[in-house]
Amino acid sequence: MPRVSAPLVLLPAWLVMVACSPHSLRIAAILDDPMECSRGERLSITLAKNRINRAPERLGKAKVEVDIFELLRDSEYETAETMCQILPKGVVAVLGPSSSPASSSIISNICGEKEVPHFKVAPEEFVKFQFQRFTTLNLHPSNTDISVAVAGILNFFNCTTACLICAKAECLLNLEKLLRQFLISKDTLSVRMLDDTRDPTPLLKEIRDDKTATIIIHANASMSHTILLKAAELGMVSAYYTYIFTNLEFSLQRMDSLVDDRVNILGFSIFNQSHAFFQEFAQSLNQSWQENCDHVPFTGPALSSALLFDAVYAVVTAVQELNRSQEIGVKPLSCGSAQIWQHGTSLMNYLRMNWKVLPATLNSTAKARGPTTL
Repeated sequence: MPRVSAPLVLLPAWLVMVACSPHSLRIAAILDDPMECSRGERLSITLAKNRINRAPERLGKAKVEVDIFELLRDSEYETAETMCQILPKGVVAVLGPSSSPASSSIISNICGEKEVPHFKVAPEEFVKFQFQRFTTLNLHPSNTDISVAVAGILNFFNCTTACLICAKAECLLNLEKLLRQFLISKDTLSVRMLDDTRDPTPLLKEIRDDKTATIIIHANASMSHTILLKAAELGMVSAYYTYIFTNLEFSLQRMDSLVDDRVNILGFSIFNQSHAFFQEFAQSLNQSWQENCDHVPFTGPALSSALLFDAVYAVVTAVQELNRSQEIGVKPLSCGSAQIWQHGTSLMNYLRMNWKVLPATLNSTAKARGPTTL
């Protein structure tokens, strides 16, 4: 059976704590998470920081500090100013943001110039920001990962005809590898794009009339849910249909009352739910959600929050491990200076060599079949 590599979430036991010198270990996070109905990114970082600092083996070791900076808009200029405030503090890494591509790009550029690791937790922005600095590590699965995963599902079910519904034009670039596979094979893939009205009804009726049974939906979780609701209204959630959702958070949606038990609805999950802290992590985010957004049901942890939790652990572990062979000291940097962080390259080399991945898990709503690993 084919396997698909994707970054793991909530790192397993390879994060071994080792000795570290007693100075403070400072990380910066630039977040664009709204205060109301937030994705829980601030909380997830705090949970990771507190869990590390309270560990018995950490007694007398470096205290982890995370400075959080709020990003009010996706602005390269404002983000550059924020970075110039961060550098003099002396940080070992910068995390985020999760949904501001222009800001993320300028962070990567500045971190690249100063050789400070930048952890991204956002989907790839294929169209505008293809160049990635060596000091940038994106924990989010790539477009290629997702394309290969979808292709693996189609092969697993011996599907030769499918339809792709795109919410945005860049969908064709994001899933380029999947499209190329159809071009070099005898299989058939039709592509339909949502128009400005964002109403999927006309597209779904066309698909129904064409008698296409396998439908791939490339959209965010909200639009994916809207499409499935409309499909249910049109009688398109019977055993005849198979839906494949590329959004990595769609598996958190509640659909039990929405569809026929026999329909195949497939989505990817990269959450490591066997991790000892996962349930407490999810419960903490749920409680915070209920306190700040009680008018909307909590569907589960946002992927960006879990990836930020991972990022804090990954940075701390890498610094501590490198401290076994060299003293990883931090120093204040400046936007107006040519100085770089001399340990940045070593840290990135370690992270790239030791960042392990788990296979993505495919979850199906069909009650007769449990989770399948691709």
